[in-house]
Order: sequence, then structure tokens, then C-alpha cells
Amino acid sequence: MEMIWQKNYKILFLIFFLVSCFNEKKNIIKKSPRIKSLVNLIKPNSNDIIYFNDSIDIEFAAKDNSSIIKKFYVIYKNDTIDYFENESGRISSSKFNSVGKHRIKLICHINNDKKETYYSSINLFPNNNPNKLKFKIKNIFPHDTDAYTQGLTFDKNRFFESTGRRGFSSLKEVELKSGKTIKKIDLDNKYFGEGITVFNNKIYQLTWEANLGFVYDKNSFEKIDEFKYNHEGWGITTYDNKLLISDGTETIYFIDPESYKLIKKIQIYNKNGPIKLINELENVKGKIFANIYGKEEIIIFNPETGIVESILDLNGIFNKKNYNKKFDVLNGVAYNSITNQLFVTGKLWPSLFEIEIIN
Repeated sequence: MEMIWQKNYKILFLIFFLVSCFNEKKNIIKKSPRIKSLVNLIKPNSNDIIYFNDSIDIEFAAKDNSSIIKKFYVIYKNDTIDYFENESGRISSSKFNSVGKHRIKLICHINNDKKETYYSSINLFPNNNPNKLKFKIKNIFPHDTDAYTQGLTFDKNRFFESTGRRGFSSLKEVELKSGKTIKKIDLDNKYFGEGITVFNNKIYQLTWEANLGFVYDKNSFEKIDEFKYNHEGWGITTYDNKLLISDGTETIYFIDPESYKLIKKIQIYNKNGPIKLINELENVKGKIFANIYGKEEIIIFNPETGIVESILDLNGIFNKKNYNKKFDVLNGVAYNSITNQLFVTGKLWPSLFEIEIIN
């Protein structure tokens, strides 16, 4: 009987303890003062569209007469980009350097000793529509119809191709005129090969969903390194001694080719908004040519601003009506800087096209 009483006592004590804790917590919540903001952020509204190089209005309003807005700071990427000694101000969107969504932090000083922090998004769009470009075919070269083309690139007149699909992915050097493979290595069956580029005598190859890239000696094709990234791998090229990588969204990642660290990101926009499904990339005289997955067109964007400056319409370049074999979408753009030749092809296409752009 004594043991039962002790057991019941312990249960009652536990219930009493839990109820006491609940009441204490309840009392604390009741006693906690509600923190109220003293001002409202009027502008900018995060849904507003602002055109590149236009001005951005920033405005606060006090909620009552006792609150006086002394000054506020505009902070972007941990740097103060502007400062105003009243409740409103105007900054140039050029301070953001590129189009897309940019998050700013606003620290508002009220009365003499109070500060409130606000966040807003600046959504920058290009001012103008991209130019429409056409093409003419200069030459047609044979292309391996088993090559599920993911990346093309030239380096000193040498032509390299990366192919995809698990179990069929490869890296190869190709003879331009014949389309024959000079040298080839196959990827492990678990990898889906993606874009390639050459930098400092090294070939960089992406994989799709494995978050892993491979680095090869350009001449021997020996794998000498690998690197990781926290997104899908689609296209890759070089610009200003950096690797530029696409992931199928509007985002382009700038990567250090030695440390593989992320340097910065930009977003690719035309006047209607972000461009999705950006795929294979190629640097052509400082502008980036990019395939858009599923479309027979190439966008040409400025890698500094992210603005789409031109669209190259490639509809009809490959006459599929009289072709009875399997084929897939346009993908693959390569530029030979020595001969000033531009080439395009597609996945499983029988032809590689040398084209000339017509304005």
C-alpha cells in the first residue's frame, strides 16, 4: 500500500509541476510587452518593377507625432550604398550593377536613440527589348547522331564536345570536317554529362544532378581534379578569368577556376522578366551566347548586367521533315576565336552548322 501511495504521489507531483510551468509560461507571455514599430516603410514596394538606370524612391512615414525620423541608411550586400538625413530619399538603380531581384536592408533612426530595421526587394528590369537577329548557314558538317550534345567548345582550333544521358555520357575531341571522334573518355554510368569549357589548358565538365564537376588535362584527358556546387549543372563557359555556370534557371554563377569558390551571381532578364531554362553557354567576344532549353533560339546577354541584348532566331535551321531518325532539341553553341567561326547543333542531330549572324 505504501508503494502505491508513493507512486501516486510522484504522479501528482509531476502533474502539479507541469501545471505550474504552464501557468508560469502563460504569465510570462501575458506580461511580455508587444513591440510596436514606430514608422512604416512606404516605398519601395517589393512587387514594384523598376527599370535599369531609373531612380528608386525610398520613403518612411512616422506612425504618430511623437516619432521623428532622423535619418536612414541603405545597405546592400553588407555595404552602405546611401544615407539620408530625413524620411525619404532617391537612389540610382545603377548602384546594383545588374538586373534582377536585389534585397536591401534599411536602418531607420527614430528620435534620438531608437533604430528599426526593414528589408525590401528591388526588382530591376531592362529598359529595352532585345534585338532580333537572323542567321545564314555558311557550312554544314557531319555530327554524330549518337551524341546527346550537352556542351561544345573550341580551344586553339581544337574542337571538344560533351555528351549526356546516364550510361552514354562522355568527353571527346572531334575532327570538325569529318565529325569523327579523335579522342574520347566515358563518364561513370551514374553521371549525366553536361556543359564543358577550357581554361588554362584544363577542360571543365559539369554533371547534371550530382552537384559535381570534373577537371581534365586538355591533352591527355586525364582527370586531375573535381569540384562541387550546390545546384544543378547545365552550361559552362569562361569570362574574365572566371567560370560561368548555368543551372536551368535565370541565375548565372561566377566561379573561381582554381578554388571553385562562388564569386557572385547574376540574373538574366529581358524586358518581360527573368529568362528560365538557360542551358549551354559560350563566350563570343565578351558577350554570352546561351541556348534556351526546348527553344530554337539563342539569347545573347551582357555578363556584367545580366541584360538580354539580342535573340538569335534559329527556327528551321535543321529540316526535320525528311529526317527519319531520332533527334532532340537544339543544344550546343561553339565559337572559334581564331577563325571567327560560330557553330550550333542539337542533341542527336546529324549536322553541325556554321552560321553567320545577320542583323
